[in-house]
Amino acid sequence: MDLHGVRTKETDNATKQIATVNMSVIGIVGTAPLAERGVVASLTTGSSLLNNQITFSATQVGADGNQLKVMAMSGEADSSGGAETVAFFEDDLLTIILGTDESGAISATAEDVVDAVGALDPELSELSITAALPDGTTGQGVMLPFGKTSLTGGQNEPFPLYTPSLISGSRSAAKKLGYAGTLYADMYDILNQIGALVVVVRVPDIPSEDLQRAAIIQGIEKLKLGQSTLNYNPRILIAPEWSTDDGVGKALESTANLCRAVTYLDSPSMATPEDVARRGQMYGARVEILRPRIMVTSDVTGKTTSRPYSAAAAGHRVRIDHDYGYWWSKSNQEVYGFSGLEQTDSFLIGDETCVANQLNQANVSTIVMIDSYKHWGNRLCTDDPQYRFESVRRTMDAIEDSIQLMVTKSYVDRPIDKAFATSIVGSINSYLRQQTKAGVLNGGRCWLDPDLNTAESLAAGKVYINVAIGPKSPAEEITATYSIDNTYTVQEFNLAA
Repeated sequence: MDLHGVRTKETDNATKQIATVNMSVIGIVGTAPLAERGVVASLTTGSSLLNNQITFSATQVGADGNQLKVMAMSGEADSSGGAETVAFFEDDLLTIILGTDESGAISATAEDVVDAVGALDPELSELSITAALPDGTTGQGVMLPFGKTSLTGGQNEPFPLYTPSLISGSRSAAKKLGYAGTLYADMYDILNQIGALVVVVRVPDIPSEDLQRAAIIQGIEKLKLGQSTLNYNPRILIAPEWSTDDGVGKALESTANLCRAVTYLDSPSMATPEDVARRGQMYGARVEILRPRIMVTSDVTGKTTSRPYSAAAAGHRVRIDHDYGYWWSKSNQEVYGFSGLEQTDSFLIGDETCVANQLNQANVSTIVMIDSYKHWGNRLCTDDPQYRFESVRRTMDAIEDSIQLMVTKSYVDRPIDKAFATSIVGSINSYLRQQTKAGVLNGGRCWLDPDLNTAESLAAGKVYINVAIGPKSPAEEITATYSIDNTYTVQEFNLAA
């Protein structure tokens, strides 16, 4: 329609900001049979002195019970006699009508109220209210009316079974796991490195080895729900105490592929270098094999015991992310929190035949002593000359995920036109320049694919973009060539003349 005047329009052709995803989130699975349980919301009314005390409780554990309310009002007598004591529950409100005698005076006792609440249909609501007399009381005292009063004190279970839960670098939160099972000791190893973000999946402690393995595998599958339930996608996956099992190892590898994560697998106690190297051949480019186990002094028992290394290694990885960046290798960096090793591999700088070097060449990481205990090894279980480096794999994951997220939020389902093409390519190139300037990359660029973006593909809503990235490989091998130059000797000798 024509307009006599000024028409206002808005455009959205500007480049979009890309935020790098958080690569420093650990995902862990284990047991904690004495973990804190949730608390039921409750309300206690009346007086023990008057024998009319009642405790009202939510039918389910958790904070949802705090939304429930209770009120009591006097009934009205009529020509047929006094009112009966009855209860109604609707819209999270328990309403109690207190019975009266013929004169209208309240005659309902605490016991009568408990009976009335108990007579409610238990299937009336998934979350409802129960009533009970405190121990040692008979409930013969007469009740008094009271207004709407909320139940309080309900708390959710911090670590429900098979459910991702978050520990944000807090030792006090970790203690809610209880000291039994495996998770507290694992968190102790992690937090000795840094206050890491950890997605925890607790599974039941089962005596049967086969059923326990099945529970751990089910828990590993739940790690992929971290993004949808906690807004944190775990990027370093571990299951200490169980990752020596190849059934568990394969489950970790599968979930790592889905989450674009890496996973650290422990070696059995006293495993030989040959056994560990052979095992590494079963896995792919998101798996790092660790050997040996570490000697850790418990903050609970005070005893020093052999423990799997993966929890400490995961915390170490997060600390390197924090101190230097996720694009840095964690190799040749000090690891904290343990006093010794279960096995010591031979290590000599420059010696190709030492066990530590042979393990590294077989894509197995170990721990060596260079002034202090240091992680020694860069490689994942692949022979690809560049993707075998964990730091390169994680750099590619970070860049790919960050671009994918931005493109999904800002460009999917937009009209395909010149403004679309200019904006999406500009957004990605701007991000790659930022990452290069920040030291994450050696460089990168984005461009539209001229061969695949045909009239037919664009008409079908398919757009093809190419992205080239220069990640930073770690300097794993440095060769220094030496020669003798006797001219320096001649010069020194002539100075004496």
